[in-house]
Amino acid sequence: MAENPLSVVIVGGSLTALFHGIVLRRLGHNQMSLGAGIAAMEHVQAFIEKYDETKTPYSVTSPNVQYLDQNVKVKSTWNISIAMTSWKILYNVMRANFDGLTSDICAQPPKLTGRRGAAIYEHGKEVTEVEYNDGLVTVKCRDTGTEIYETVHADLVLVADGSSSKVRQALQPNLKHSYAGYVAWRGTAPEREISEKTKATFACKTTFFAYKRGYIVLYTIPGEDGNTSPGHRQLNWVWYNQHPESSQEYIDVMTDIDGHRHRTTLPIGKVDPQKWERQKALALGILPESFAEMVQKTTKPFISAVNDREIAKPSMFDRKLLFVGDSLATFRPHVASSTNQAALNAQLLEQLMRGEISSEEWEAKVLAFANFTKVRSELWGAYYVFGIATPIFVSTFFRYWKTVVVQAFWRRIYG
Repeated sequence: MAENPLSVVIVGGSLTALFHGIVLRRLGHNQMSLGAGIAAMEHVQAFIEKYDETKTPYSVTSPNVQYLDQNVKVKSTWNISIAMTSWKILYNVMRANFDGLTSDICAQPPKLTGRRGAAIYEHGKEVTEVEYNDGLVTVKCRDTGTEIYETVHADLVLVADGSSSKVRQALQPNLKHSYAGYVAWRGTAPEREISEKTKATFACKTTFFAYKRGYIVLYTIPGEDGNTSPGHRQLNWVWYNQHPESSQEYIDVMTDIDGHRHRTTLPIGKVDPQKWERQKALALGILPESFAEMVQKTTKPFISAVNDREIAKPSMFDRKLLFVGDSLATFRPHVASSTNQAALNAQLLEQLMRGEISSEEWEAKVLAFANFTKVRSELWGAYYVFGIATPIFVSTFFRYWKTVVVQAFWRRIYG
């Protein structure tokens, strides 16, 4: 237990909040947390290895990455092994470690010991205001169920309420954001419903198919109940389609069954069935047979508009309020680094709290990762969605290498 436990408020209740909450709890600090398929990259794996006491199997290993042509022939292969998981599994594993939540994923959470800080996970709390006075951060919030307002005082506040962070918008209102020019259709299908031919084609590998104006990627993840055994898993796909912001097709795609237009995500259950039928017909027309089958057998699609956001200032209020995860920086989904950033930020927070790095070093490290990953995700999108012979790709290519050179220079100077 920490000699002088801090009172910490974490705004948000998703993976970023849980990663940071687990770190703080292990360090003995008391905290309150208010508030699809993914890749578990190196920082996520390192975090789970160190902090997960449930030892729950959480991923399916993709042995390599393959690119297919229109005839479902392998064009090229990258020998890169990737751990594939889902948001639901990571969330339940992290909740088991954070506050002992029991679920179908983690039926036996680890026993909570008194040597650690207290953890409270508050549902249905909407932060309405954050203030700083006399060295203390005050968080005002509303209970969305009872409409009761309350005030919480904290030594440290972590803003982890995601890419559409209301706290970031309130405290840093001038940050720029824009639509990237394309959307991602997403879905999953149970492995047991896929033909043997298609299962053999994908073979648990991360598989790409690119064409003019878009591409699709597919990978295998654990089943809804966390089962990683063959036949019980799911195949998850993401299909990127160009839609200019001013076009009617973009407006149509992002308008739900009730006529409401969405700016970020059109959730499961809200996709207009007629538009989904058109998308399935498009899949039959332009995607290889195996990918088209996956789209046809998906029953719960959803859509995300791909957006770019300016990176936030990492800290405020004499560094007693920190922005972490997607609240700090949002990446395009191509590089699967949102959860990776959250895990890295949490591990850097541990170093900061232990006094192993300074506040300035913490800021420099989180910004270095954010800046590089952001432009890398934009380069990936420019290449695969728009193509190499486009002004978008050329300008992004030069920004990418400028970032690489600048970061290499500062590493050489400061180590």
